[in-house]
Amino acid sequence: MGFKQLTFCFSIVFFVAFYSYGFQKENEIRYKGIERTLGILHSSSKENPKELSVLFYGQSIIGGMKPAILIDSLEKTYPYTTINFKQKAIGGFTVPLLIKTAEHDLFHENPDLIIFHAYEGIKDGLLDSLVRRIREKMTSEILLLNHHYVWSTPRSHLKFVNESHDQDSKEIEKIAEKYQCGFLDVRRYWRAYLKHNNIKANKLVGNTVKPDVHPNAKGNKLLRQIILSKLRSKPKSIYNQENDELRTDILIDDESKQIKTEFVGNRLELFMDEQEEKTPIVVEVLIDKKKPSTFREFYYVTRPSKGFKSHMPAIKRVSLGPTLPREEDWTITITDIDRVNKTFIYSLYGSLTGFDGSGHSDLNFVSNSNRIHIEKGDFHIFNIEDIIKKHTPQNFKIKFSVKTHTKDTIVIPHYKSKCVLYQSRLVGNHQLELNILKGDRKIKKLIAFKPFLSNNE
Repeated sequence: MGFKQLTFCFSIVFFVAFYSYGFQKENEIRYKGIERTLGILHSSSKENPKELSVLFYGQSIIGGMKPAILIDSLEKTYPYTTINFKQKAIGGFTVPLLIKTAEHDLFHENPDLIIFHAYEGIKDGLLDSLVRRIREKMTSEILLLNHHYVWSTPRSHLKFVNESHDQDSKEIEKIAEKYQCGFLDVRRYWRAYLKHNNIKANKLVGNTVKPDVHPNAKGNKLLRQIILSKLRSKPKSIYNQENDELRTDILIDDESKQIKTEFVGNRLELFMDEQEEKTPIVVEVLIDKKKPSTFREFYYVTRPSKGFKSHMPAIKRVSLGPTLPREEDWTITITDIDRVNKTFIYSLYGSLTGFDGSGHSDLNFVSNSNRIHIEKGDFHIFNIEDIIKKHTPQNFKIKFSVKTHTKDTIVIPHYKSKCVLYQSRLVGNHQLELNILKGDRKIKKLIAFKPFLSNNE
């Protein structure tokens, strides 16, 4: 073969290889904005009903609009979509506080969509950091809301607030673009509504007389309508699970009692065939040939319980130490409260560990077992007292738990068709082995989930 012929053949091979690679990548989609959510809603039908999960997060603006009413309206628009939702917003918790509570509230969840709004954290980069963390740890789509119009006096202060909220709203849009989130320009719609109805901002917040940031009944209705308009908009394309770059179907054709496969991601869900079998199925799980209980990164801490007479958590964040965790309930008891110096002493007890040390609110705490860490600035006791004007009683108890999605052995009741097999803070390549110990229901498929961003993006 001559040089020209060899060169021509090489070119053909290169072109075919390049085209194949490009075609493969073209079919894999990392859905941006909320295109996946819209695709699910619009493609649900009587013949092909679908499910959607939504998590509301932020502070009082999100919680106060009554998400349950919004979801009810959404279900009427999409009657063949089963919509599950959680409302985890914390009134009074701005972004600098939510970035701590997110460790308890968000990263062990896996909703299809997170709807988020909160104040502050713009200039210091904390909102940017929070959104990035969600993108690095979760597969969920995010819909970021900017600020509505509030009411304040005197007029000079209202002007200052509006200018500040104008600037913050622009920065929220930039963050949405940076991390390819959905964005909802609440401020623009709100302004248009005020202009169209020839009313001032005070008519939609508080009691319309005193300065307020919180929407009243009319304002909350408007906010829900604005969000619904976004969720009713037509998607650019109908969602296709087969093309989803972040969710990989692993079909199980093996009828045996032992299933082995590999997956890439930080979450794995199992789906069962629906059968008349009324007995549960019992499955032993091995990850990388080890029991899940031996992996520290599979565990998480639930949100600490509320402060005295408050809706706010008494501690913003509790962290796990290097000692291998285990599923356990924990109780902190507050004593020796000194309100002059803003200090107290506390003791920690685990339902399995027992007494695990005492701490002082002015010092970082490491439990005796090294299972639990608490930073000195993360107690919210005196902040709550300043708000509600009531004293926390001596021996006040704060509770939290350490849990895991990833069990050594899982029991799936006959009425459930899916469960979480694996959830970790780390993304990686893994080997999975399932040994069916009891039951005849067939495992249909697994879905492996990857976060929107890898840590090196």
